[in-house]
Amino acid sequence: MKVLHIGEYVKGGVATYLHTLFSDETSAVDNYLVLSRPMSDTNWELPSSKVYYYPYIRKISDIPLAIIRIQKLIYRIDPDILMVHSTWAGVFVRFPYLFIPKKKKKIIYNAHGWAFLRDTSAIYKKIYALIERLLANVTDCIINVSDYEQNAALIYGLPREKMMRIYNGVDAPKSGVTAIGGFDPNKINLLFVGRFDRQKGLDWLLQHFQHDIKRRDVHLYIIGASVIDNQTISISDERVTFLGWVDRQKLDGYYRLCDALIMPSRWEAFGLVAVEAMRNGMPVIASRQGALPEIVRPNESGWLFDMDSDGSSLNEVLCSLNKNSMSAVGKQARKLYELNFTGIGMRRNIVSLYERLYVTTLERK
Repeated sequence: MKVLHIGEYVKGGVATYLHTLFSDETSAVDNYLVLSRPMSDTNWELPSSKVYYYPYIRKISDIPLAIIRIQKLIYRIDPDILMVHSTWAGVFVRFPYLFIPKKKKKIIYNAHGWAFLRDTSAIYKKIYALIERLLANVTDCIINVSDYEQNAALIYGLPREKMMRIYNGVDAPKSGVTAIGGFDPNKINLLFVGRFDRQKGLDWLLQHFQHDIKRRDVHLYIIGASVIDNQTISISDERVTFLGWVDRQKLDGYYRLCDALIMPSRWEAFGLVAVEAMRNGMPVIASRQGALPEIVRPNESGWLFDMDSDGSSLNEVLCSLNKNSMSAVGKQARKLYELNFTGIGMRRNIVSLYERLYVTTLERK
């Protein structure tokens, strides 16, 4: 089977998802990848001859050119299955097929977070849902990465018969250790990993960390940078250290070094960094938003807090923590990862879907 993956800004969670799909060298799937430049990862498991970039920045004038370039690559590669990742790529790939035949190609779409679940106005939510329902007409299967995402899609009118839930997964952690200058193992060391964009809520966290979090023996380490919103994040607090972007091959060392991951997300279709932490035996402190309660189970894989105006819920969680309880919950988190969120399990489900669609393609031939 020749599968062509198409994305827009392929960085962070979407990139991790694709790296996990491509990491199985025994698979009979012949993977190709098309993604934008310069806002995407460039180091892939695939041969360079199977990775194609199109120049693109997220603005109206670049959209027609992106659609044309992607269609030319689809024609050249001639895949059996198109697997489309994220909202904008979903528009670029599927919009032309509302007017031209897609022939025998099968289209799988994974929004990696529905646009109508973002923190936006009701009218925009309705517009996004209308567009998704229209594009679903030329889509053979829609993957939702959580029950939360699937249930929301049904509420917004997406076709039940075309949808399935497949949890994201990640492979076993990389070996190796990490050192951070000035690191104090006696403190409660928290780790944030992600984009500095509004969705991930780092601005909310830093505001309350500086003004409302009373516990002084907590230190926050921050990995990431702004990708979409171009936010400049800064804080004057000796309890906070910015580490910048970290190579994904080295990230597990930071998970193992710190005591807990913190996720102050405003919305989240899944929460892949939570699973990355859990595979390292690290508990997760997360907002009670989106799909996070499916992954972060109180006192089993971590703790949940409300994003209230004064940070009192988060403050209560942080004040209740100690090294022993965090270690015990981290061990439980690792078991939950092994049961539900492994890369092997995700790939098995995805390949099974490929095979089912591919058989129908052969039957039509």
